[in-house]
Amino acid sequence: MVELREQDPARLIGRMRQLLNDRGFSDNVQKAWLFWARQFIEFHQAQGQTQPTAPDVRAFLGDCARQRQLTAAGRRQVLRAVRCLLEDVLGLQLDGLRELEGELLRDAGPILLSPTQVQELLSTLEGSDWLLASLVYGAGLRLMETVRLRIRDIEPDRILVRDANGRLGRETVLPMRVREPIRAHLEELKLRHIRELAEGYGGVRLPPGLRAAPGTARSWLWQFVFPGPCHVNPLLPDVPPVRDHVPEAEARQTIEAAARDAGLGPGVSAATLRNSFAAHLIQRGVAVADVERLLGIESPGSQRALSPRSGPDPIESPVDTLTAH
Repeated sequence: MVELREQDPARLIGRMRQLLNDRGFSDNVQKAWLFWARQFIEFHQAQGQTQPTAPDVRAFLGDCARQRQLTAAGRRQVLRAVRCLLEDVLGLQLDGLRELEGELLRDAGPILLSPTQVQELLSTLEGSDWLLASLVYGAGLRLMETVRLRIRDIEPDRILVRDANGRLGRETVLPMRVREPIRAHLEELKLRHIRELAEGYGGVRLPPGLRAAPGTARSWLWQFVFPGPCHVNPLLPDVPPVRDHVPEAEARQTIEAAARDAGLGPGVSAATLRNSFAAHLIQRGVAVADVERLLGIESPGSQRALSPRSGPDPIESPVDTLTAH
């Protein structure tokens, strides 16, 4: 069996870099994983043991957590980097590593990402997928609230959030970072809508129970920001099909796949982005009551009427502080 202490660290890191590059990991993820791999090699060599064990990895994680004050998400990233080194580069299979990762997931509570990790996730996405994930994080939207957005819900500096029946529930910030991309996105959708109208289609599913004037379903303002497939009513085969929003499951899979591509591992979801939105605002000094209001969480302190732009200092979305896409 190959012993870790007998390996040339520079050669091991070179092999790991090539492996990560072949798998399409972003530059930021590669730098982070290679850094932790080097740290583990040095830690193991200082122990004077021939082969690493799961308790050694646990001790290394504890040492990193104490010295660098890592979050739970940060410790999971360290563990994934070490597993890549041991399992994929050296071909070692240590009993207990999967259980250790499970412990980190169970003990972590709500998963939170750092701004850098959010940037890494978003950098793996393009087009409407990037826009959707940026709104979940940048506006604190639930995933279903995001896919359910209609054109009429997008205002110049804010988003109107409605329930399944179309009733207005709250307002939240429209991030500066997404304003130009969403404008371009809506322009493309409008051209497609005009073509569909000319072909006799262009209708969308309306909220249940809505008493709407004839032609409302074909109105531009009622179109979905993230359109999905068209559906035909089997009971009304002569009625043109109507378009629905992108399926929530599809949007969820897109974000979770982006998290994996960014090397963030299992457990990161749309809810993680929303939780991180709240955490990053609070870390910047935004009042908890104001954060709860943006999230749509009812509490005595968040009941007051306040728009994202009110007050002397309008609330800045955390996505606006990230590196430009």
